[in-house]
Amino acid sequence: MAQYRTRRAPLDGILLIDKPAGCTSHDVVARVRRALRPAVRKVGHAGTLDPFATGLLIVLVGRATKLARFFVDLPKEYVCTLQFGWTSDTGDRTGELLATGRSTTLDELSAVLPGFIGRIAQKVPMTSAVKVDGERLYRKAHRGETVETPTKEVEIDAIDVLDFDPAALSSTCRVVCSKGTYVRQLAIDIGAALGAGAYVASLARAATGPFRLEDTQTLADFEEAVAGREPDDLVIPGLLPAAQALQFMPAVTVTAAQVAAVRNGARLPAGPPHPVRLMFRGELLAVYGPVDDGPGLRPLVML
Repeated sequence: MAQYRTRRAPLDGILLIDKPAGCTSHDVVARVRRALRPAVRKVGHAGTLDPFATGLLIVLVGRATKLARFFVDLPKEYVCTLQFGWTSDTGDRTGELLATGRSTTLDELSAVLPGFIGRIAQKVPMTSAVKVDGERLYRKAHRGETVETPTKEVEIDAIDVLDFDPAALSSTCRVVCSKGTYVRQLAIDIGAALGAGAYVASLARAATGPFRLEDTQTLADFEEAVAGREPDDLVIPGLLPAAQALQFMPAVTVTAAQVAAVRNGARLPAGPPHPVRLMFRGELLAVYGPVDDGPGLRPLVML
């Protein structure tokens, strides 16, 4: 596992954590923060995973917490197990399960999946954090309320059937999708299209953009590695510096004469129509993006 430490910014970057089942993404952040105190004060995450879900969670440390939005916007890849013949009011195994008494086949599943590829409209589930009438939907759901939820467009690039068990009426699938896609709702919709019902029995995030589950460390291993370390002697295992973590974003190298202006948030006269890293001698100075009212680049995040 790579380690990163310099005198300038030894404790800023991202961690790739394999989130265990049974805890929230916030719980993971709290445990990382507790393990790094008092050397690190700010810890966050990019892309919530449900408590029952496992897999890749990007945890941001120190000044890298300012960069969360760029990681949240990356496409996602999931591996999930769909259980057919049942419905769930939450779309997963934690909800109220009702048997439909209906079965399905691999051929029938393969026939309906193309209808879910591309840009599709997806109903926001009651268990989501989306606000309706000023309150998050999951809070209403916890009180037993049911309201009309909004619909939003998401992009699904692929749904690959990895395995189909006709005896158990279950299928393991790989889903590649845009941010904001609800795999639980996808299961509900696939089950409805089949007429058999379906819910997510297991869910693991396999990738976020270029970051893969294979490159993660467990939360327990991370905590063990930093336990007992003094702040002045702290080396964070697996920490990727922000400049390296943002390599999926194009880089613009500034000149020595531009450094002071960039540090003060000055606009640049020209640049591409998308966010870029501003680099100087290997150091990430800022993330800039296109100006709304004309050519050039403006600061989005200053580091």
